[in-house]
Amino acid sequence: MWLQRPVKILKKLGKGMLAFIIFTSIATTLVVWSSGVQYKNIPAKTLTINDITQLNPVTVARIVKPESIDEIASEIASTTGPISIGGGRYSQGGQTSYPDSLHFDMRSFNNVIRLDKEQKLVTVQAGITWRDLQTFIDPYDLSIKIMQTYANFTVGGSLSVNVHGRYIGEGPLVRSVSSIKLILANGKVVNASPHENADLFYAAIGGYGGIGVIAEATLKLVPNVKVERHTSTMKLADYYEHFKTNIRDNKAVVFHNADIYPPDFEAIRNVSWLKTDKPVTEAERLIPKNKEYGWQPKVAGFVADYDVGKWVRQTIFDPIYYAQEAVYWRNYEASYDVNELEPSDRKEYTDALREYFVPVANFSRFAEKMKQIFQKHEVNIINVSIRHALPDPGTLLAWANEEVFAFVVYYRQGTSLIAQQKVKAWSKEIIDAVISEGGAYYLPYQVHASTAQFKKAYPRAEEYFAVKNKVDPNNRFRNKLWQAHYPKNKTPFEQQQAKIAQYYRNEGQTLLTIPEWYLVFNPLEYSNFLSEENNPSDFPFFASIDEYWKLYDKTLALSDNQYPSNDEYMTMLQVIGISTTVEYMYKGAYENTIGRFTHWTADAVTAEENIIRDAHSAYSELIFHQAWYEFDFAYWLKKIWTEPEFFQDNFIRKLERKLFFTLEFGFKELYSGVIKFAAKSAYDESDGKIYLTLHSDKNLEPEQVFPGEILANHDKEYLLSVPRWGGFTSIMPKLAALDVAFTDVSGNYKIAVSFITDKNSPFKPSYGKYLFDSQVVSSQKQKRIIYMVKVSDLAALLNEMRLNDHQIEHIYDY
Repeated sequence: MWLQRPVKILKKLGKGMLAFIIFTSIATTLVVWSSGVQYKNIPAKTLTINDITQLNPVTVARIVKPESIDEIASEIASTTGPISIGGGRYSQGGQTSYPDSLHFDMRSFNNVIRLDKEQKLVTVQAGITWRDLQTFIDPYDLSIKIMQTYANFTVGGSLSVNVHGRYIGEGPLVRSVSSIKLILANGKVVNASPHENADLFYAAIGGYGGIGVIAEATLKLVPNVKVERHTSTMKLADYYEHFKTNIRDNKAVVFHNADIYPPDFEAIRNVSWLKTDKPVTEAERLIPKNKEYGWQPKVAGFVADYDVGKWVRQTIFDPIYYAQEAVYWRNYEASYDVNELEPSDRKEYTDALREYFVPVANFSRFAEKMKQIFQKHEVNIINVSIRHALPDPGTLLAWANEEVFAFVVYYRQGTSLIAQQKVKAWSKEIIDAVISEGGAYYLPYQVHASTAQFKKAYPRAEEYFAVKNKVDPNNRFRNKLWQAHYPKNKTPFEQQQAKIAQYYRNEGQTLLTIPEWYLVFNPLEYSNFLSEENNPSDFPFFASIDEYWKLYDKTLALSDNQYPSNDEYMTMLQVIGISTTVEYMYKGAYENTIGRFTHWTADAVTAEENIIRDAHSAYSELIFHQAWYEFDFAYWLKKIWTEPEFFQDNFIRKLERKLFFTLEFGFKELYSGVIKFAAKSAYDESDGKIYLTLHSDKNLEPEQVFPGEILANHDKEYLLSVPRWGGFTSIMPKLAALDVAFTDVSGNYKIAVSFITDKNSPFKPSYGKYLFDSQVVSSQKQKRIIYMVKVSDLAALLNEMRLNDHQIEHIYDY
């Protein structure tokens, strides 16, 4: 919202001004502390799906935790809407969720169905974790043939992304899959293997939940053996030859990876685990589940947070750690737990992964390009691990169409929107680099690639989409990955949306703008209070302070753990809250002393008070639509000193009101001039518009939606721009009255709405989810009610409010 800009500028203008505000507002600390304690336990939405990074919250319509194939098939057959599928939720870009979808949480679907010890085959339900499968097969001296490094993932999730690991002589997970059982969009259950329904087999594995629900899988196993660790260091430039000579065709090597040390990316440590008959140095056959990890996350944090930490790791910690002899069971070395690296929290920063696959011959060229990009963008790399994979046998979204090296990038990033944009910038650049070397990027991570990049990296994507269209013609299986790249999701409007720089906005802002907008509503309350000829000294300034901080805490409690943290915006809310607190404390103290005295001396409302009333009325009207610093404070200062007679009855009140008003508006006139100059100099102007799509069975004419603008229309779908801020709230009910159905607003499917009602009113809207109440401080009879509503229900809600004569106060437009 427009209040954010001056706060950013205030922070840039100098620490002195901010320090003065903070110093003079120390007395507000108790208010801030006391206002929010009771709201910290507001529960987060139970229908919000997120991933390990906590950067991709998505609210689904319903969550089902199936325990049988029949239950999954029945849920699919009895519904018609979008479906998303989740397992351990270790994908990092919304690949397991879709807005308003029926979401299958597969983690309770986790049994071993049968084990064939002689054939070394095991059939499992897709929700079982690799770690639980290891527990089952270890007593039989069997081991998983191919899996990723960490064992927390579900089998179904790993199949959906076609994982790989550190296994030499292997490659993508599909190479160890005998068959799968798949549930399609019509509820039909089918078997698929390289010899039966092969098109479905090679589309579903590595298909990211777009073909159907992988319900069961039959996997190939191998003997569990003892392995011994061998390690050495070398220059990165020497690694490829070392690998070809000593690792690639060595039948004794089971696991192998090489770690490139940041930030120089010149040296590597290669680690191989070879079969051995030596006694084990670790008695446990598997890493214990739920093990407490103390030093490992701290070491990872130290390496991530400090350049010296990276140096200490390379020169001190790793040489000591790898000097120890290590002989483990294969299952032990394959049962790592992601919690050994989990940071204490992910609010301010989060650790994430990227992965790039390059043909073995192009290893050195890509490594140099990668290094240059990381150093250019000052990416906080914790580790780059090199793996090897043989070619994929035929999946349609194969990341290894030939023998490849994988560069697994583990990095730390901030969670703010600015930090996410920085990650997007270097991610797109490095994707271009790997494509230029004939390689691919891995799809389970943040969806930053363009569709053009996706198609270059995955040349058989059109074949995949053809299979999807055949078995899922209504595009039921969806997630954020396919929302970005599947042609059926790219409507003419989405193509147009992509061209609009300011189209997409963060859904979390619809909550965070609530306390900010209160600083617009409250001046309107004050203006109305004066218009009703109330004594200005009776306005509840102190209650207004308390109400702001209550709203701050309520919205923070609701948005916490649902949306990525927005530290910059939270700082802005704190700054404007403190400055408003200071202003209202001074005004409240003044009005309840000097103001009350001069009011007592007067026997009538003075002309100055009428001007002050009109000025605040004009100000409260302007700030619904424009930045506050655009207001003409000087005009009203001149008016109050030139229009009324100076010497008249009630002189004390007249003079005091002139001086009080001059102090308030005079300071704002000076302050606004500075802010306005800085804003024009430092920031690109907002286009002042909100963009949305809607469906209308009637033809919409431009004059019908004025002052909105129709940007595109096709087959009863319209793409519109409408004014932001107050204009958005006023025009949306008019659009709703035309019997339209809104599809999205700024790319979002949820939006907060507030309305004013009597405290004892029994009215409850039929649409949306109640969030909380807010007191209208100038009237003990009224309250503000905040709802979160689906954008698809917004028109129905607005029409219901209109028909029941209820006042919509605001629609919070991000």
